[in-house]
Amino acid sequence: MEILIIFVVMFLFFVLGVPMAFGILASTVLYLFFTGDMISLFAITSKVTFSSDSYALLAVPFFMLSAALMNESKITKTIFNFAKSIVGHIPGGLGHVVVVASIIFAGMSGSSMAHTAGLGRMQIKAMLDEGYDPAFCASITASSALIGPIIPPSICMVIAAVMTNNSVGRMLLGGIIPGILMGLGLMVVVYFFAVKRNYPVLKKATLKQIAKLFWESIPALLTPIILVGGILSGFFTPTEASVIAVVYALIISMLYYRDISIKKAFEIFKDIGTSAGSLLFIIAAASAFGLLSVRLMLPQALMGALLTVTTNPTALMFLIFFTLIFLGMLIEDLSLLIIMGPLLIPVIRELGIDPVQFGVILVLNLQMGMITPPVGMGFYITCDLAGVGFMDYTKEIIPYFLVIVAVAALMILFPQIVTFVPNLVFGS
Repeated sequence: MEILIIFVVMFLFFVLGVPMAFGILASTVLYLFFTGDMISLFAITSKVTFSSDSYALLAVPFFMLSAALMNESKITKTIFNFAKSIVGHIPGGLGHVVVVASIIFAGMSGSSMAHTAGLGRMQIKAMLDEGYDPAFCASITASSALIGPIIPPSICMVIAAVMTNNSVGRMLLGGIIPGILMGLGLMVVVYFFAVKRNYPVLKKATLKQIAKLFWESIPALLTPIILVGGILSGFFTPTEASVIAVVYALIISMLYYRDISIKKAFEIFKDIGTSAGSLLFIIAAASAFGLLSVRLMLPQALMGALLTVTTNPTALMFLIFFTLIFLGMLIEDLSLLIIMGPLLIPVIRELGIDPVQFGVILVLNLQMGMITPPVGMGFYITCDLAGVGFMDYTKEIIPYFLVIVAVAALMILFPQIVTFVPNLVFGS
């Protein structure tokens, strides 16, 4: 009953528009204040103060900064044009370009919002100009943006690793195969719609044109190779990779493409500093709630409730997955990640489920809320850019949504899809 009261108060704060960090922290503090548990209140104060003092979390603001720098430069346009030269001639041309560009950009930004804000606007305009249906433009752009947080580097993977006490390196590498599977699945749907609706096909690029665009894209294409290659080889840690990403983004945007001035770079630094501060405060507030949940034995209560339904690990994973899909339609994805991750991980470990497998599935699971009404930010942004209504988008997104569900189901049934690359690099 006590736990229910905390969640109800927290949800009311969210509904009233209270910022996420204050909603989480206020509901926790109010509960302790009214129950008179002053010892826990002092412990939580200390937890909030020191929870952001994490080496792994340093990667979050740096990856945010590198994504912002790339969005403001010609990098996104260069990637889009190169992808167009490779797959633009396949039925559904620009739809495939959107997916391939998303896979490439995922290796640089690690954020679905960065993708939607950067490539999304360009992609939707290009498709609308070629005569594609607005609902198709919005749905393929929104769904392909989910590849960003799955393929390394990934801001969400870093946060999820910290919140679930997982290895950041294993979590990042665990998303490589699932991200590629997502891209291939989305391209199958694009091909089906393209043939059915007779969408335009771009003229096949010549080898000379592809070579020219490839040469122009080399600085951008080297980014994921440097970052992932460095992590795989052990040359630098994921946190160090985030710093290298910023330095490299500054070099190619200011010296190679020459489209970001020192003044503009300073503005980007200032904006990201504010955003990163807000995000780290949310994580600090969530750590206070996590401490309270441990004191109230919430993980044990949750485990008991879940085990009354099933004791089969695979069935339990599916139960958690579909429950989080429903919650993701109502609550913002980062809130769910920060709240549910620490609560569920003891259950997962107790049942012998690989925590890295669970962590990657959790990130994908909660990112799906980005493309579903009524709170998905990807849904709102792409609908606005494409000028499409709620119902048209909802009907169009279903096949893409089902592809992502299918990939998640494969990850649950075959853990090796997630664990193969991390085990290959770090050992089983």
